[in-house]
Amino acid sequence: MREEFIFSGTPQADSPVTVQLAGSSWCDGSYVIERNGADLWVAEFIESGTGTLTIEGVTCHPAAGDLYLVPPMSRHRYSSSAETPWIKHWINFSGPLMAELVRLYGLEGVFYVPAFSRPELFKNALHQLRLHPQEAHTRIGPEFLMGLIVTMAADLHAAARKHQPSPEAAALREWLDTLIFAPAPSLLEMAAKISRSRGQTIRIFKNEYGETPTQYLIERKLETARMLLRGSPMAIKKIAEQLCFSDEYYFAAMFKRKTGIAPGRYRAAHMK
Repeated sequence: MREEFIFSGTPQADSPVTVQLAGSSWCDGSYVIERNGADLWVAEFIESGTGTLTIEGVTCHPAAGDLYLVPPMSRHRYSSSAETPWIKHWINFSGPLMAELVRLYGLEGVFYVPAFSRPELFKNALHQLRLHPQEAHTRIGPEFLMGLIVTMAADLHAAARKHQPSPEAAALREWLDTLIFAPAPSLLEMAAKISRSRGQTIRIFKNEYGETPTQYLIERKLETARMLLRGSPMAIKKIAEQLCFSDEYYFAAMFKRKTGIAPGRYRAAHMK
């Protein structure tokens, strides 16, 4: 795990943007950020790798080329995959300008933009922040936010025009969401559910959600396991049974492979 941090100059009291911190992260499986109610916007571009972002209970899986925007005062958690860890570039900021731009461009509630079309915005802003930290709040920050919001709005508008949602993928995902505490179905059962071949089932689902249906269900089960480890005294063996893993050893191995940490250590690290 390696990170570069870029610090900005001192902001004016009435600055519409305050760049709190910026930088780049070369993640590993241990990378997890979790906040609840921080007065901070977080904009991140994923250069490579995969991971998971949850904001107020809504989960997505940002991958190479994607952007996510975390609003202030939200309950959120994001973590890098251990198998294909993120390389990402990010800027944390506060101030009234962003909220006004989000309102003006109708982006309330938008926090994830797949295939963000202007990744150079981040690299250019980070380069300028290194060279001119004293201009972070007066020039670099406002220019970056304006470019970010305009591009987000344009990308989402273009995607809405060309994307035709797959009813088969949506139906399959809805069914899988009911199986978190049930045995995982076979690929043949998934294919039968939407009357497609096994190859078509994988392709349809992955085109829509960026992962196979089996990967999707495993991620949902592990998200639930993390919640139970953090919020309940339930034994690890019992959690494995409730989530229908074959045994606690397989569950522990899968948990560590996906999150980079064993269930017992995860629980100890998140005990209140």
